[in-house]
Amino acid sequence: MIRDAIMGFNLKQKDPPAPARRPAYRTLPGWALGLLLEEHAVRECPEHGHMRDRTDPEAWNRAREVARQHPFPGTSADASIAAIDDVLRSIGNTCPECD
Repeated sequence: MIRDAIMGFNLKQKDPPAPARRPAYRTLPGWALGLLLEEHAVRECPEHGHMRDRTDPEAWNRAREVARQHPFPGTSADASIAAIDDVLRSIGNTCPECD
C-alpha cells in the first residue's frame, strides 16, 4: 500500500459517470399539456386519468402568455402558442369514461 502511494497509483474506485439529463419535455404537445396543467387550464379525471378542460379563459390566456414569453426549446413563440391551442382543442370538458 505504501509502495502504491509512492508510485502514484490511485486505488480508489471512481464513481460511474452521471447519466445524461433528459429534457423535461421531449415533444411540443407534451410540453403544451404540461404547461396547461401548471396553469390549471386542464385537470386530470381522478378515476380514469383523462384530461378535462376546466373552461377557464383566464388560465388559457396565462398559458398562452407563458408560451409567448418562454417557448418550447427550438420553436418560435407562435408555434408554441399554436401547440397550446391544438392541445386545448383535443381535450373535452368531460371524461369519456365517466359519462
